[in-house]
Amino acid sequence: MSSQSDMEPDDSEKRVRFGCGALLGVFVGIGLVLEYVVSSFGLKLGMVVAAMLVCGFLAMKYGDEFWYSLKDWLWREW
Repeated sequence: MSSQSDMEPDDSEKRVRFGCGALLGVFVGIGLVLEYVVSSFGLKLGMVVAAMLVCGFLAMKYGDEFWYSLKDWLWREW
Protein backbone atom coordinates (compact mmCIF):
# COMPACT_ATOMS: atom_id res chain seq x y z
CA MET A 1 0.00 0.00 0.00
CA SER A 2 1.43 3.39 -0.99
CA SER A 3 1.27 6.50 1.12
CA GLN A 4 -0.69 9.60 0.20
CA SER A 5 2.49 11.50 -0.76
CA ASP A 6 3.44 8.82 -3.34
CA MET A 7 0.22 9.26 -5.29
CA GLU A 8 0.17 11.34 -8.47
CA PRO A 9 -1.84 14.56 -7.92
CA ASP A 10 -5.05 14.93 -9.91
CA ASP A 11 -5.62 17.70 -12.46
CA SER A 12 -7.28 20.13 -10.05
CA GLU A 13 -4.40 19.83 -7.58
CA LYS A 14 -1.91 20.41 -10.39
CA ARG A 15 -3.77 23.58 -11.40
CA VAL A 16 -3.74 24.87 -7.83
CA ARG A 17 -0.04 24.08 -7.46
CA PHE A 18 0.76 25.81 -10.75
CA GLY A 19 -1.37 28.83 -9.85
CA CYS A 20 0.31 29.30 -6.47
CA GLY A 21 3.75 28.87 -8.00
CA ALA A 22 2.91 31.32 -10.78
CA LEU A 23 1.77 33.86 -8.20
CA LEU A 24 5.12 33.50 -6.48
CA GLY A 25 6.74 33.87 -9.90
CA VAL A 26 5.07 37.26 -10.39
CA PHE A 27 6.77 38.54 -7.25
CA VAL A 28 10.09 36.94 -8.17
CA GLY A 29 9.90 38.44 -11.66
CA ILE A 30 9.06 41.90 -10.33
CA GLY A 31 11.96 41.59 -7.90
CA LEU A 32 14.31 40.68 -10.75
CA VAL A 33 13.10 43.63 -12.83
CA LEU A 34 13.62 46.02 -9.92
CA GLU A 35 17.02 44.58 -9.03
CA TYR A 36 18.43 44.78 -12.56
CA VAL A 37 16.67 48.06 -13.48
CA VAL A 38 15.50 46.88 -16.87
CA SER A 39 14.34 49.69 -19.15
CA SER A 40 12.69 47.75 -21.98
CA PHE A 41 9.01 46.89 -21.41
CA GLY A 42 9.34 43.71 -23.47
CA LEU A 43 12.26 42.51 -21.39
CA LYS A 44 10.40 43.34 -18.17
CA LEU A 45 7.38 41.36 -19.33
CA GLY A 46 9.57 38.48 -20.49
CA MET A 47 11.34 38.27 -17.14
CA VAL A 48 8.06 38.23 -15.22
CA VAL A 49 6.47 35.64 -17.52
CA ALA A 50 9.58 33.44 -17.42
CA ALA A 51 9.66 33.58 -13.61
CA MET A 52 5.93 32.76 -13.50
CA LEU A 53 6.35 29.73 -15.74
CA VAL A 54 9.43 28.41 -13.95
CA CYS A 55 7.98 28.81 -10.45
CA GLY A 56 4.60 27.47 -11.57
CA PHE A 57 6.14 24.40 -13.18
CA LEU A 58 8.40 23.66 -10.21
CA ALA A 59 5.51 24.02 -7.75
CA MET A 60 3.30 21.78 -9.90
CA LYS A 61 5.98 19.11 -10.35
CA TYR A 62 7.43 18.99 -6.84
CA GLY A 63 4.53 20.27 -4.70
CA ASP A 64 5.36 20.61 -1.02
CA GLU A 65 9.02 19.74 -1.61
CA PHE A 66 9.34 22.93 -3.70
CA TRP A 67 7.84 25.11 -0.96
CA TYR A 68 9.89 23.49 1.83
CA SER A 69 13.12 23.87 -0.14
CA LEU A 70 12.24 27.51 -0.88
CA LYS A 71 11.57 28.12 2.81
CA ASP A 72 14.87 26.47 3.77
CA TRP A 73 16.77 28.48 1.16
CA LEU A 74 15.21 31.76 2.32
CA TRP A 75 15.97 30.90 5.93
CA ARG A 76 19.65 30.37 5.08
CA GLU A 77 19.90 33.54 2.95
CA TRP A 78 18.30 35.87 5.50
